[in-house]
Order: sequence, then C-alpha cells, then structure tokens
Amino acid sequence: MRVVLVRPETPANVGAVARVVKNTGLAGLDLVAPSDWRTVECWRTAWGAQELLESARVFPELEPALVAASYVAGLSGRRDAGVPSLDVRDMAGEIAALAPEEEVALVFGPEASGLTLAELSLCGRRVRIQSHPQQPSLNLSHAVMVAAYEVFRAGRRPVAGTRRASFEEKQALLALLREGLLEVGALPRKNTEAYFDDWRALIQRADLTPREVNLLEHLARRLGARGPLQ
Repeated sequence: MRVVLVRPETPANVGAVARVVKNTGLAGLDLVAPSDWRTVECWRTAWGAQELLESARVFPELEPALVAASYVAGLSGRRDAGVPSLDVRDMAGEIAALAPEEEVALVFGPEASGLTLAELSLCGRRVRIQSHPQQPSLNLSHAVMVAAYEVFRAGRRPVAGTRRASFEEKQALLALLREGLLEVGALPRKNTEAYFDDWRALIQRADLTPREVNLLEHLARRLGARGPLQ
C-alpha cells in the first residue's frame, strides 16, 4: 500500500508524509510532478523516515503511479452532485477486505487546489475526511495521517474470492471502449476526453474481476468492428 502525492508544493509536507508512511507501516511514497522537494526542511520533517524519501518513486503524471494498483482511493474535499464518496473509515474497511496481493494507492492532491476532476476520474473511490464546517480544509500531511491511521487500525482481513482487476487492466479496457464508442458515434470527435471522463470514472469505480474486464473488452472490440450506426 502506497501513498501518492500529486504535485505537492511544500517540502515540509513531503517529509511529514514520509514519517506518516513509516508510522503506519505502509509500503512507500510516490510523488507525481512534485515541486523542488529535496531540501533540508523535507529531510528534517521526515524524522526517522529519511530512507522512505531516498526510495520515493517520482512520476511525471498520475497514471503511471497507479499501474499495479487494484484499489485506488482519491482523497478529496470536493462535493459534486451525483458523485458517490466514501467516509475514510469505510474506505479502510474496504481495504481491510482485499486479498494480501492486491495493491492499494491512496492519492492526495496539492495543498492549494486538491485533485482535479480528471485525476479523480482515475480513482476507483472518492474519499472524504469529515471535518468541522468552520474549518473544512486539512493540512496535507494531517489528511494523510488520518487516512493512513484508519487503514492501519482496520488491519487486513481478506475475504476469499477473485482478485479485482488492476488499474492497468482497466486502462486497457478503457482504451478499447473509447475507440468503440467513437466508431458507433456514442462519443463526439471534438472534446472527446471531457465526455469520456464519465466513462473513465464509471469503469475505475466498478469492482470488476479480470474475467469481467475480458468480457467488456470483447464488447468494445465488437463496437469498433461495427463502425458508425446507420
């Protein structure tokens, strides 16, 4: 289980998050397009966890950081009508039921703005941390601490069953589906990605097995073979 920080702006927060990762026994830290984080301040706030900074993986964008994950949670304070979100403790309960080999990514956005809608569409779960309405915004490292502690507290109690499809497997399905929908005219040729974001969010949110992904890939290929509807 890894913490993924997207465009973190403050080196002290990166160091504090590394310390949280070690406090709660998570696997590691990923940074997506970070600002200049290799500073004395960062290493100082990572007290006792500097090795996690040394081993942190850095990616230019979010998708490559999620490739191996079968459960991706985007932590966000956004409230968008019609978009389901989980309480952080409910998220921890879902993670506790995953098989040991299933990878988990806890994704956090930048301090000032949070995750974009496009980034949230890559996350299978949108998760909220409840806070007082007079001060709803949490410091980045504090938000990571709350989420990581809930996961640590819940432990891992795997439920027997087939593993979930990984983020990478779903992305391959989405590529086929996008082409199939374009072929039958179900997606516009202009501004395609904006319209496809809802499909992307739907597939990433669904708890699909690899077999179910294969079935949907077959459907997507058939759509592509049919061409435009008459």
